[in-house]
Amino acid sequence: MPKNREIELKATLGPEQLEKVKDLPAIKKRTVGRARSRKLVTVYFDTPDHELRRLGLSLRVRKVGRAYVQCVKLTQSRLGGIPVRMEWEGPVPSQNPAISVIEEKRLRRLIQRAGEDRLQPVFRTDVQRSSRTLKFDDGTTASLDLDIGEIVAENASEPVCEFELELESGAPVKLFDLASEIGQVVPFRLASMSKAARGYALLTQDDPQPRKYVKLNLVKDATVEQVLTELVQHCLDHLRANETVVLTTDDAEGVHQMRVALRRLRAALQLFKPSLPPDQYGWIVAEAKWLTSELSAARAWDVFADESLAPVAQLYAKDQEFIPLTAAVEQVRQQSHQRARDAIGTKRYTEFLLRLSAWLSSRAWRDQPVTERTTRLLDPIGDHCEKLLRKRDRNVRRQGRDIANLSEAALHELRLAVKRLRYAVDFFESLYPEKQAKAYRKHLAGLQDGLGYLNDVAAADTLLGELAGTGGDQAPPAWAHAGGLTAGWHRHAAIAAKDRLVKDMAAVLRTEPFWRGA
Repeated sequence: MPKNREIELKATLGPEQLEKVKDLPAIKKRTVGRARSRKLVTVYFDTPDHELRRLGLSLRVRKVGRAYVQCVKLTQSRLGGIPVRMEWEGPVPSQNPAISVIEEKRLRRLIQRAGEDRLQPVFRTDVQRSSRTLKFDDGTTASLDLDIGEIVAENASEPVCEFELELESGAPVKLFDLASEIGQVVPFRLASMSKAARGYALLTQDDPQPRKYVKLNLVKDATVEQVLTELVQHCLDHLRANETVVLTTDDAEGVHQMRVALRRLRAALQLFKPSLPPDQYGWIVAEAKWLTSELSAARAWDVFADESLAPVAQLYAKDQEFIPLTAAVEQVRQQSHQRARDAIGTKRYTEFLLRLSAWLSSRAWRDQPVTERTTRLLDPIGDHCEKLLRKRDRNVRRQGRDIANLSEAALHELRLAVKRLRYAVDFFESLYPEKQAKAYRKHLAGLQDGLGYLNDVAAADTLLGELAGTGGDQAPPAWAHAGGLTAGWHRHAAIAAKDRLVKDMAAVLRTEPFWRGA
C-alpha cells in the first residue's frame, strides 16, 4: 500500500454555488483533460471506544464502482492552516478493512494494538464527486473535487456540499492563491473539520469543545525563521480550532480562545517585526485587529455576565431588580455573539485566512532586500530569545515599579506590557529548564490576573453605561439599582485587588529572570 503526503484545502459552500465553481475561468484555464464524475460510498471504521480517533488515525474503505479502496490517514502537522496528513491507500477485496495489507509497520501495529478484531463501521459518507486535474503555470499540479451528498451516523445525517483542492506536486501556495481567486466570485467558508471529524461529531452528538493554547516545544538550534513559522502556524491552528465552537454554540470560551489566538499572533509577529517587510507585517496586524474588534463585544459581555454580574446577583438573590438586568445583559450578549459569528462568515475573514496561509507556505518575508536585520532570520533562535525576553521584562519592571501610584491609564499600559511578556515567556520557555521558569511564570501570572480584574471593573462601568443608553432618553432603567449594586460591589473589591497588586509586583521584581545563566 503506497504512502503519500496529503495536503488538502477543503471549503464548504451552498449547493447553488457548487456548480458555479467548475465553470469559473480560474478553473477552466487550469483544467487538464476531462472531468470525471463518480458515486462514492465510504465507510469509516473504529473500535467501540473510538481508539483510532484518539490516536489521530482515520480508517476507511471506499467503494468506487465495483472496486474497494482502503485508506488510512494520520495527521502529522499543518501548513498554512490546512492539515498535512500521511496517507496510505490501496485496494482491498471487500468493504471490510484489511489491516495486513498496510505496509507501514508502525501504522499497522497502532491499529492492531487498538484492537483489529474490535473494528466496526461507525459512520459512512455517500457523495457524488466531480473531479478535475489542474495544472498551474509553474508546473504545480492539483486535483479539484466537488462533493455533494451526506454523512450518515446511525439514525442521524447531515448534508455535504464542499470542494477540495489537493496538491499532487509543486508549491502549496498555489492552492491558497487559487482558493482566493474562487472566493472573489463564489462565496465559501474554509472548512475547519474533515468529513471524518464531522462524522464523529454526528455520531456522538457532542457539542464542539473550545481548545486552549498548547505550548510549543522549540529547539535552540532552530533558526529564527523556523520559530517564526512555527509560532504563527500554531496561533493560526489555535484560532481555527475554535471556529466551530463560536459558530454553533454560545460557549464563552470559544470567543475567548479565538481572541487569545489573535493576541498571540500579534505578539509573535511583533517579536520578529524588525526582520519582516513592513507592508506584510502591517496587513496581518491590521486584519488581526479587525477580527479582534469583531469578537471583543462578545468577550466583554461574557465577562460581565459571568464574572461581574453573576456573583453579585447570587448575593442579592431576593432582589427582583436583578431579573431585568440579567435579561438585558443576556439580550445584548446574544447580539454580540451573533456579531462574532457574522464576522467569521464574512469574505474578509476567509481572505485573511487564505492570505496568511499563503504567506506562511511561501515564506513571503524572504522577498525583501538583504540587510543585517533580515539575515537574522537565519540565525539560531537561541542567539536572540534572551534579548527578546529581556526587553519585555525590562519594560514591565520599569512601568510597574511604582504600581501603587499608577493611574488607571498607566495600569492599563502595564497590563498590556505584562501580556506581551507572558506571551514571550510561553513562546520561549521550552528552551530553558522547567524548574527555572516555574517561579517566574507563576508570579507573572498572578500580576496579570490582578491587572485583568481591575480592567474588568473599569469595563463594567462602561458596559452598564452602554446598556442604559440603549433605551434612549427615558427614565432610569428598571435595573438601575441592581446595576449600581454590581458596580459598587466590584469597586469595593478593587481596593483589595490593588493592595494585592503591590505584593504581586514586588514578587515579580524579586524574581530572577530564568534565562540568565541558562
